[in-house]
Amino acid sequence: MRLTANRILRYVLFFVVAAATIYFLYVVREVVLTFAVGAFLAYLLFRPVIYIQGKGLSRTWSILMLYLIFIGLLSLVLWLAVPRVVAELSDIARVMPHYADQVQEFAERVEKLDLPAQMQQIVKENTNKIEGFIYSSLKGFVAGIYKFFSKIFIIIFAPILAFYILKDWDRIKDTFLNLFSPGARADCIRLAREMDTVLIEFFKGYLLVATMVGILTGLAAFIIGVKYAILIGIVSGITNMIPYFGPFLGGIPAVGLALSESGRMALYMTLAIIIIQQIESNLVTPRIIGGRLGLNPLVIVFALLAGGQLFGIWGMLFAVPVTGILKVALNFAFYKLVE
Repeated sequence: MRLTANRILRYVLFFVVAAATIYFLYVVREVVLTFAVGAFLAYLLFRPVIYIQGKGLSRTWSILMLYLIFIGLLSLVLWLAVPRVVAELSDIARVMPHYADQVQEFAERVEKLDLPAQMQQIVKENTNKIEGFIYSSLKGFVAGIYKFFSKIFIIIFAPILAFYILKDWDRIKDTFLNLFSPGARADCIRLAREMDTVLIEFFKGYLLVATMVGILTGLAAFIIGVKYAILIGIVSGITNMIPYFGPFLGGIPAVGLALSESGRMALYMTLAIIIIQQIESNLVTPRIIGGRLGLNPLVIVFALLAGGQLFGIWGMLFAVPVTGILKVALNFAFYKLVE
């Protein structure tokens, strides 16, 4: 392929615009996150809205009916689960000092034993590490949940943005397509369909897998006798949607809470989590998701770290599907440039 001056100029212009866009999005990342969550919510609700609209209702009434159904189901879930979850969180905060005192009492009993001084020092150091690990893990766990739900701006405005996106979707789509020539419109539609396929494959698969892992982990905690089984299941299900790091993030509070009961419970909880994750990793995930996104593991790890650095746990949740979309878009742009 011969590189002409015009083609080189197109390459340079493309990368300059891309770099400027990325920098701008970074500066206004909080606003971008709000719009991204709103757009994602609109994407999830689009097909149900079209289905309801096909029954004879207007687009606006279809959206409102879907919102009412969603609010009703969410209210039912909150009415059933929130009192228990809040009670468990309050109980965790209340008993944390007690668990720390137990570890300290154990260290004092060890000091009274007739052990060599070097052995006593090793036991004391490791006991302090265990105490600090339990305290910091539980404290970080509670703080993480609070931070996750502290994005009130996103929680309030994302559904409002989703409503207007759904209501004016046809107008938004036509306005966007009119920016391109008739020939380029077909390419835009094809690109949108490829992105849609990536999103559907990801969220359908991971939602199913996360639900299964959450139910199994919560059930295992309940059978073993660990307190806060509902909370453990919810956290395990949510964090399991984060590839690679998710099981570890969800396992820390589960094992920490089990360890606060007894070492045997912690061992059983650890074994249960390992078994569940092995089943999920080797049997469930390959069958449900497979390699449909086609992303290299190193790319996924980088995306997760970058997403976490920019947007916290929200960024880690959306890192993989956004990376899949970017891959589709970059592949499409590359092939168009070299044509």
